[in-house]
Amino acid sequence: MEIFVKNIYKSFGNNKVLQGISLNIPAGKITIIVGGSGSGKSVLLKHLTGLVRPDKGEVIVDGRDIVPLPESALFPLRQRIAMIFQSGGLLASMSVGDNVALGLIEHRLAPKSKIPGIVKEKLALVHLEGKEDEMPANLSGGMRKRVSIARALTLNPELILYDEPTAGLDPPMAETIDDLILELARDLKVTTVVVTHDLISVLKLADTINMLHEGKIIESASPQDFMQSSNSIIKEFIKRK
Repeated sequence: MEIFVKNIYKSFGNNKVLQGISLNIPAGKITIIVGGSGSGKSVLLKHLTGLVRPDKGEVIVDGRDIVPLPESALFPLRQRIAMIFQSGGLLASMSVGDNVALGLIEHRLAPKSKIPGIVKEKLALVHLEGKEDEMPANLSGGMRKRVSIARALTLNPELILYDEPTAGLDPPMAETIDDLILELARDLKVTTVVVTHDLISVLKLADTINMLHEGKIIESASPQDFMQSSNSIIKEFIKRK
């Protein structure tokens, strides 16, 4: 799945969040979006699925501008996209297996008899074989994050969006999540967008890094060029990390 964001603007009241952003997200690559708190990273991410619509501009997904589409037309698109929220969003009252199966059941995407096999397959992809009967409260933060990724994979997405996937994790567990993101991008050939402030993750994962500042993309570069940037804002971002 290939996406072109073209000159989008978004304000909430007097708060001008995005101010003329253009961004290319190539198919099968890992695109990173970085920036300070409140810079609009998560808002930009939600534009890619139509969860938030711009005041002005275009979001071209596979050659089609999704901005003017009605909700009914966006539903088939969203079934091709997985979004991994920072919190993971697991239901505490349900087992791991039931959490992973939730989308399949709600959207009637598979016969009931085949759901256990799909759940097992997706848990294997995130290296949580045999955890179907565990409860989320008994898992580490990193394991809960992997369960949320397994749940997203049941849709067989063409695009995976990660919002701060390593936030709140210790360094070894964050590295495990980074390795998983890389593995899924490579093995499934899925287009990947990651919003993060973790410079270690940025440099490990990125094909392209996009720096968002005051509602604009001020740099789009390879990891090597990003680290060598002469832009003072990027230098300060790197120094603080």
